[in-house]
Amino acid sequence: MPESIEVVVRGGILCADFNEGCLIIDTGSPVSLGPDIPVRVLGSVVQLNSRFGSYTWTEIQESLPFAAVGLVGVDAFSDAVLGFDVANNTLARLDVSIDGDETAFVMGSPTVHCQIGEERLSCILDTGAGLSYLRSDDTAVFGQALGKQHDFHPMLGAFEVETVACSLLVGDQSLTETFGIATGALRQLMDTANIDAILGTTFFQQSLIEVDFHNEIVGITLD
Repeated sequence: MPESIEVVVRGGILCADFNEGCLIIDTGSPVSLGPDIPVRVLGSVVQLNSRFGSYTWTEIQESLPFAAVGLVGVDAFSDAVLGFDVANNTLARLDVSIDGDETAFVMGSPTVHCQIGEERLSCILDTGAGLSYLRSDDTAVFGQALGKQHDFHPMLGAFEVETVACSLLVGDQSLTETFGIATGALRQLMDTANIDAILGTTFFQQSLIEVDFHNEIVGITLD
């Protein structure tokens, strides 16, 4: 039987409660962060690290809009197949192969190819992002302007962004998703990773997503 845990979206970020306390589940982070202790998540034991580059867990923890004891990144799942059913508050480790598309993951984070208007996009699936994001203003012209919205990201803190509603095509499936238009440090990160868009927890809440981290395969079924 697949092993599963209950997950909840807090402040736009996917979380799960363990004996240690609340842990962030962040598919956009290559490294797990926390107070230098090992934690067990869905059959995997991962060592939490006190810092990742210029980011320290202490600074991230202090900026969070809720209490958390650590952040579990994709290094915890490098050999796993996971099923994300965020709408039903479930994250499961699957023991079967999945149907989906092979893509080159970015530092271990799952990616998919999508389309908005005439633009084909390489998108990262990020449960640490509340909003979804577009890197280019040129892509945003295909959407309907919604005005400014507040957001929070574990690595970047709180900020305000312009948003647009866009029709998003994923394979032969489509849905309407709200995107922030990336600026500043977030756009720099997307430029560095050569990623056109981020699909955050709002996208996960409208989808069933299966990820084979070892073989770099993603399967998506839109609700």
